[in-house]
Amino acid sequence: MTTSAIVLAAGKGTRMKSELPKVLHQVCEKPMILHIIDKLDAIGVQKVIAVVGHKAEIVKEVVGSRAKFAEQTEQKGTGHAVMQAAPFLNEDGHTLIITGDTPLIQEMTLTSLIENHIKANNDGTVLITKFDNPIGYGRIIRNSLDEVVGIVEEKDANEEEKVIKEVNTGIFCFKNKALIEGIPLLDNNNVQSEYYLTDMVSIFNRQDKKFGSYLLADSEQVMGVNDREQLAQAEYIMKKYNSVSVSEEEIKKFS
Repeated sequence: MTTSAIVLAAGKGTRMKSELPKVLHQVCEKPMILHIIDKLDAIGVQKVIAVVGHKAEIVKEVVGSRAKFAEQTEQKGTGHAVMQAAPFLNEDGHTLIITGDTPLIQEMTLTSLIENHIKANNDGTVLITKFDNPIGYGRIIRNSLDEVVGIVEEKDANEEEKVIKEVNTGIFCFKNKALIEGIPLLDNNNVQSEYYLTDMVSIFNRQDKKFGSYLLADSEQVMGVNDREQLAQAEYIMKKYNSVSVSEEEIKKFS
């Protein structure tokens, strides 16, 4: 079974306060996007498509021949990014979608997500986790049968939805055929006027396609890196994962 991956790597990363594209900031002396691609290679992904935008040429130079590139010249949301990559996909097989700023994700987690998705015969599956304080994350909406029927972004959530602790990690697996058929149906009718990949859940529900979830207990793995402090925290966590000694200063700051 062919497995592809789309890595979302077009963002500027304004909060990094740097001209360097966000995904090229280093964790343990390696750009974040290369951590992701290393893990995709390790789990046997046959085709990697990197969606690039801000300073695309620099990202392409760093990644080199390890991925094909789709250009997102205007950043209009995650769904819009995947629209640019969809023409690279064949109708057979499955595609993993992952953000380029989650360098802590573990190979076993990605493998388990794909295996769970295939075993359940889902058209789409979202990797979810739980936070006691889920501010900033999209909330998972379920029906009375406990099925995932929607993902609502923080800025679009009402007060009842904001108390939901089950959240979207931004990592998905799709049947290629379902993704290719569904992605053109996205619209940007939301507060941000962006095309949200998360709206694929409601599209699939309308099409009677099967959308599922896979719960990751270790939420630390899916920490997004958006600023310098989170970059330093990711480095500290990765050193712990790899049993590398950490400084007393790091221990005091992040323990």
